[in-house]
Amino acid sequence: MSYPPPYVVEPQPGHAHSHTIILLHGRSSTAKEFASDLLSLKTSSPTQNLLSSFPRFRWVFPNAGDRWCTAFKEKRFAWCDTFSLDNLSERQDLQVAGLRDGIQLIKRTVEDEAERLGGSSRRIILGGFSQGGATALWSLFSGAATAKGKLGAFVGLSAWMPFTKEAIEVVIANGSDISPDLRVKNLATTFLDIIGLEAFTSEGMALEHIQGTRIFLGHGTDDALISVKNCHDLSAILRSLEAVLEVHEYVGADREGHWVKEPEQVDDIVGFLNMQPEKDESGASNR
Repeated sequence: MSYPPPYVVEPQPGHAHSHTIILLHGRSSTAKEFASDLLSLKTSSPTQNLLSSFPRFRWVFPNAGDRWCTAFKEKRFAWCDTFSLDNLSERQDLQVAGLRDGIQLIKRTVEDEAERLGGSSRRIILGGFSQGGATALWSLFSGAATAKGKLGAFVGLSAWMPFTKEAIEVVIANGSDISPDLRVKNLATTFLDIIGLEAFTSEGMALEHIQGTRIFLGHGTDDALISVKNCHDLSAILRSLEAVLEVHEYVGADREGHWVKEPEQVDDIVGFLNMQPEKDESGASNR
């Protein structure tokens, strides 16, 4: 699939590019709409937002473009064809083509941004909102996002994951005697088999890349569109992989709970990103 160009916000004037954050929008939105809404949210300090908190960040918002959505019988901006939000496992076959294309777009985007950063994927943060978070998670677990090395962090906002039941089966339900290394391998193999792609990374690097990427999950307990149970399932999967995980739940966000809670969640995102190592191997600060 051919994707529209991303919406990009360059580092603030007078600040050198130190890190890139790649964030995917949700269904029925666009990169520009999502970026405008997200970056306008304030922290508990009314004069601060995400841009002012990280003036050296380059913000990249990939664009899904429009695709046929079976449930609505029309084209919508979407990363994949999700049949039902009430039962995300229903007609999962419809999601496969979008996931296959989406994770390869993320792979290319990460590689392009790493090149801008002198080859350092550790200075890249990946994430997304809702269906964008779902696609970004698949790119992480399949190895597409880490084909060139570890990421600095992952940020999931009201996220869910396609084929969660299958993921739980291979990483949790098979018993506690399975090593984290084998769990990561089984999960990547399962996802790659579903979408019909070859491995992006060697088996030996898969666990290191998952465990080396700090992960933030934030979800509304009153989210009327994507149940917070999805966050609980993701947390269980990630803990079974021994990932470094930070989970927050919120009440009272706009859009029936299916949005980022201002200012609490914005504060938590800023705090999470500020816990990135102040300098990476290249000596670049994140502020």
